[in-house]
Amino acid sequence: MEDCHTRYPILLLHGLNCRDDCFSGCWGRIPEVLRERGAVVYLGHQDAWGTIEGNARGLLLLAEKILETERTQKLNLIAHSKGGLEARYLISTLGFAGQTASLTTLCTPHRGAKSAEVWQKRKMVCIAAGRALEIGWRRFGDQSPDFRNAVASLTPEALERFNQENPDSSQVYYQSWGALLAKRTWDLMDRAQLWLTKSDGPTDALVTPESAKWGEYRGTMENVSHQDFAGARRRKLAHFSAEEFFIHLVQELAEKGF
Repeated sequence: MEDCHTRYPILLLHGLNCRDDCFSGCWGRIPEVLRERGAVVYLGHQDAWGTIEGNARGLLLLAEKILETERTQKLNLIAHSKGGLEARYLISTLGFAGQTASLTTLCTPHRGAKSAEVWQKRKMVCIAAGRALEIGWRRFGDQSPDFRNAVASLTPEALERFNQENPDSSQVYYQSWGALLAKRTWDLMDRAQLWLTKSDGPTDALVTPESAKWGEYRGTMENVSHQDFAGARRRKLAHFSAEEFFIHLVQELAEKGF
């Protein structure tokens, strides 16, 4: 069995419209698989529809508690989708750079999504969808869901400002991956998301590979969807295993001394 023991604990940060402590558990068996191989793994427990700033403030309290519990000086952050933006805010604006060994982002919209602009313009649809989602996610643990601000924070214009205000720290190792999904897919969820994001061009069903690039870009996983990359779909793909990907990712972090 592969050894996944790292020098510093791992904190997994999920993305938008999911939680890691209820039925939607976005990581599948990944945390369990890593722990079985010696990794110390914690989950972020952010709100499904929280703002970047609000979720990051909650992560700061959690991260400080992990440092104290594990008696360690730093953490490895591994973030999927919007969780990567929350991690960057935590590092840069909230001053957690000195306690962060590495940040790995997976399918994170670092440069925003044009589709967020399109949906912002459909105000009545956004208001109705937002109210329904906020009510639903409060029942599953969200403390401060804010649909409209969460969507607004993902436009290219908003991310341009965000990137200026949250520059990388020389104390942290940054790396990223993206994904690309062929449009000829028979999966209903993938087809629906490809339609929702058709203004963005080729995507993983939510985020373009170009937007996912940050720090050292490690590559684009072909014919892998946004959810599949984080093990959220619990379906088997012949050409990609999220569990195997995370095992190799964590082993690489260990080899780098993180």
